[in-house]
Amino acid sequence: MNLKKQIFVYFLALFLVSPLCMQAQEKTFKVVIDAGHGGHDSGCLGSHLKEKDVSLDIALMVGKLISDHCPEVKVIYTRKTDVFVELYRRAQIANAEHADLFISFHCNASEDHIGNGIETWVMGLHKSEANQAVARAENAAMLKEKNYKNNYDGFDPNSPEANVLFSLYSSAYLKNSVMLADKVQKNLIASTHLVNRGVKQAGFWVLYKVAMPSILIEMGFLSNKNDEAFLSSTENRKKEAASIYNAFVDYLAAVTNSQPHAHEAVTPATPKPMTVKENIPQENVPTGTVTPKPEKPEKQEQEKLQAIAEEVVPDSNVIRFKVQFLASPEKLPLTDSRFRNLPKVDRYFENNLWKYTAGNETSHEAIREILTEVKRKFPDAFVIAFQNGKKISEKEALKLQKK
Repeated sequence: MNLKKQIFVYFLALFLVSPLCMQAQEKTFKVVIDAGHGGHDSGCLGSHLKEKDVSLDIALMVGKLISDHCPEVKVIYTRKTDVFVELYRRAQIANAEHADLFISFHCNASEDHIGNGIETWVMGLHKSEANQAVARAENAAMLKEKNYKNNYDGFDPNSPEANVLFSLYSSAYLKNSVMLADKVQKNLIASTHLVNRGVKQAGFWVLYKVAMPSILIEMGFLSNKNDEAFLSSTENRKKEAASIYNAFVDYLAAVTNSQPHAHEAVTPATPKPMTVKENIPQENVPTGTVTPKPEKPEKQEQEKLQAIAEEVVPDSNVIRFKVQFLASPEKLPLTDSRFRNLPKVDRYFENNLWKYTAGNETSHEAIREILTEVKRKFPDAFVIAFQNGKKISEKEALKLQKK
C-alpha cells in the first residue's frame, strides 16, 4: 500500500471511529434520590404515618421509574432502607459522585394541624418566618447526630445566627433548581389537587452543601388529616411519584437538549378532587443569579473603615452593644461594598465563622436605632454585646447594666 492510500485509510478510520469515541465519552447523567430522615429520626409524625416511611416509599418509586425508563441516567440513593443518614453525609454522597441533580423527599407538619398542601423548595434566604420554620425543622435532623457540633462546625439550627449563615449563598445552580422545582410543583398539583403552596426559598443545610442543582419537596402535611389520608393510599403515593418522575423527564430533556421520554412518561390517574381552603400563590423566586459589579468605596470611607478595624478598645467593665448582621466562612474585607453606609463595621471569629457587626455603643437605645437601620439591608440582624472582650447576650448585658 503506497503512502497516499495509507493516509486515506487512516483518516477514514478516524472519521468512522471518532463519533463512537465521543459517544462513549458522553457523561452519564447522575441523579441523587434523597429520602429524608430514617432510623431513629422519624421526622414529623401524623396520627399513624411517619415522615421517614412516606419519604422513603415515594423516593424509591421515583428512583425505580427513572431506572426503568431512562437507561442513560444513573440513580444514586442516600438510603434505600430505614437507616439514619447524617445530613452532611447526604451531601457528601452527592458531591463524591459528581452528581448532576439532587432531589430530597420530605413531608411537612404544623402545630395547628390546619396547614396543608405541597411546596417545593430551593436553596436561598428565608423570606418569611414561615419559611424559616420549615428549614429549621428539616435542619434539626442534625441534632439527632452524636457528634453534630463537630460535623457542622458548631452550626446550631435553633440559633438566630443560623439564619445569617446562608446570607452569602450564591449558586450557579439556582436557575436550574428553580426550573425543576417549578415543573415538580405544577405536576404534583395537577395530579393530586392538593393545596398549591408554591415554590419557595429557605436555608436548608443539605441543599446548601451540594454542588449541583437541588430541590427539596414537601409532599404534604402529616399533621393535617386530609393530607395524611391522601398519603396513606399507595395509589396516591404512586401518583406523586409519577408526577415527580414526569417533571424530571422534562427537566432532563431541557438541560441535555434531548427529546423527552414522552412515550415512556407515566400518566397518573386523575384523583378525586380534594377540598381545599386556599391556594397559596407561588413566591417570586429568582430565575438566576446576578453578580453585581463591585463598588469602589470612596477613599475617605475606606480610611474610616480601616481605622475602625484597627481600633483597640481597652479592657474594662463597660458593656459595648453591637448589631451582628452576617456570618461567613470567608474573611471579608471591612470595605466590602455590601457594608457601605453601615456604621462602625467590625468582625470577630467564632465557631469557625467570621461574624460581622455594625455599631459599637454603650447605649442600648442607640444600638436599637442602628439595628433598625441595619435590618433594611440584612433582615436577620440581631443585637449582641461584649464585656471585657467576652461576647454576651443582649439580655445578659441589660441585666448587668441595671446593677
